Amino acid sequence: MMDLSAYRDIFIEELNDQLERMDQSLLALELSPSVELVQTLFRAAHTIKGSASTMDFRELSDLTHEVEYALEWVREKKPEMTSELIDTLFRSLDAMKVLRDQYIRGEAYADFRAVVREIKDLIQTPAVVGQLKVPQLQPAESIVAQVAIVSGKQLLSIHIVLEQKCMMKAARYHILRQRIEDICGTVVATSLMESQPGAQNEDDHYGQFIIIVATSKDPQQLKAELSSDSDIHMLEIDPYLLESNEVAATSAPLELIYETEQSKQSLPTVNTTGPDEKVKAAQPTVRVSVERLDHLMNLVGELLIDQTSLADLSGTGARKESSTLIRSISGVSDHMGRVIKELQEGVMKTRMLPIDQLFSRFPRLVRDLSQKLGKDLELVIQGGETELDRMIIEELSDPLIHLIRNSADHGIESAEVRAGNGKPSKGRITLTSFHEENHVVIRYSDDGKGIDGEKIKASALGKGIISEEQAARLTTQEAVHLIFEPGFSTASSVSEVSGRGVGMDIVRSQIGRLNGIIDIDTEVDVGTTFTIRLPLTLAIIKGLLVKVSGRVLILPMYNVAEIVRISPEDIQMIQGQQAILNHGRIVPFHRLCDRLNYPRTDRKSKTIPLVIVRSVDKIAAYAVDEIIGNQEVVIKTLGTYLGAMNHLSGATILGNGKVALILDASYLVSL
Repeated sequence: MMDLSAYRDIFIEELNDQLERMDQSLLALELSPSVELVQTLFRAAHTIKGSASTMDFRELSDLTHEVEYALEWVREKKPEMTSELIDTLFRSLDAMKVLRDQYIRGEAYADFRAVVREIKDLIQTPAVVGQLKVPQLQPAESIVAQVAIVSGKQLLSIHIVLEQKCMMKAARYHILRQRIEDICGTVVATSLMESQPGAQNEDDHYGQFIIIVATSKDPQQLKAELSSDSDIHMLEIDPYLLESNEVAATSAPLELIYETEQSKQSLPTVNTTGPDEKVKAAQPTVRVSVERLDHLMNLVGELLIDQTSLADLSGTGARKESSTLIRSISGVSDHMGRVIKELQEGVMKTRMLPIDQLFSRFPRLVRDLSQKLGKDLELVIQGGETELDRMIIEELSDPLIHLIRNSADHGIESAEVRAGNGKPSKGRITLTSFHEENHVVIRYSDDGKGIDGEKIKASALGKGIISEEQAARLTTQEAVHLIFEPGFSTASSVSEVSGRGVGMDIVRSQIGRLNGIIDIDTEVDVGTTFTIRLPLTLAIIKGLLVKVSGRVLILPMYNVAEIVRISPEDIQMIQGQQAILNHGRIVPFHRLCDRLNYPRTDRKSKTIPLVIVRSVDKIAAYAVDEIIGNQEVVIKTLGTYLGAMNHLSGATILGNGKVALILDASYLVSL
């Protein structure tokens, strides 16, 4: 059997693309039905079915076959795009995603027969008189079925309804059964229609029947071969799944039979992964345009030329005057510096993805929330072309999902309340992204009821999150940021969507891990806007170099709000804690050496260099011994050798060859 593991990552990447295309096309189809969108869905389903079949992923192939059949019915019959139709297609798509996730994790596959039945009901399979049950396999039949699966065959259920005018239905049944056996090879079981009480003609007992076969034939090919019979009114071919009790009843005999079969065939991919086996995870990939790769190749070519120039200078240096040699080396060095800078930017761009790859997941979420909550919601996306580091995009998913769920559940009012406030009945959520200097700004806003700072303060006080003294000191704007505290919620009851007080805490922690900053701008009965500022990438940053106790440390520049010098008299004691007044705001004051347990050094200057650090919604001032300056640094992870080092986000190698530690700003401001 051919080893398909080499193609696994390619298959998963293509599968993700096709599922995303189907999701977006279904959303568009619901808003504006068109033949082109149905055709796009059909092509995507057909591609998934083919690639899944090639990878021997029969569960997904069989399910997608049913989805493809339903889309073919939509394409030919052109029915009205009812909510029932769209919902059924969405549930089918969700089932396909579940199978994909189970395939990646190596888990047992879900039973999708209920989804298949829903699809069949959707496409209005013609009703027939009489009761017909799918055959329940007997132990002997189960053994035959399992041996067939071991040998690489699939089980199919062939449901045939004969024409009412067909003469001698019993004879036609036996002819068709023999024909099916000749084509497929093995008939596992059959089921005939139950005789109706008082039936005059016993021949009607054969009016419809189900035949379970084990075959390597493609279902579509088999259907084409059988459908030519003029006496067949309806023909359906579906995958047949063994019930758990059918497998259990024959597990012992199957082991004996398998011993003789395993030398011929290997087990099919039905999740044979044991509990102790490690499932190979799909490797993350990034698609890069050929134009960008060509540019990088040209830059590498220029570096090779510079390398040749340096080698030539090294060989002829002894015969040249020192001043001429220095000028030559300086020229080559300057050119190499420019090329390396451009190469660095080019490599960074290869990690960049348009943020639309993240935003495109949310229209489906908003649609589902709209149905679940009974609210009319719309999502407006702007700036999807803004590029951001792939790793940051992946980490942003959870925070934005929590913001959307909170807005939909208790941010945006019901249609009745909105009408009373003079607002349109449809609530609007807007996601915008754009570049601002060396940052990416993501602006999330809704036109809901806004956040009442006084109500937030009262709720936090009641839950014991803040004391009465702290509440009295908080301004309304500062009180709004209490929504990020763990366990905080203003919801009167817990729903499926929100109200447990965990969502906004996740938003803050995730944004903090990305060295981001979040601001809230809200107005009661008007709406709320969250502004998230993030670095373009976490691989290369601009850092502020400071000296503390003789050590050089680095703070990410995008977490540095301000650099100031103060005199010792500017440090005040407020509620037993040292603080300074900065632009009218009280900012906690710390000595960085104390926080890091470094020894203090003698201060010669009368002023204290101070770095004001900001992360997410918190701010703190740290005294250092010396401000060295800023430069771009490459972040290297510390691994697990040093254990838990929460105050560090990594390290870098400076130009002098020494290692400098990079501080985690989010950890520092939380102390």
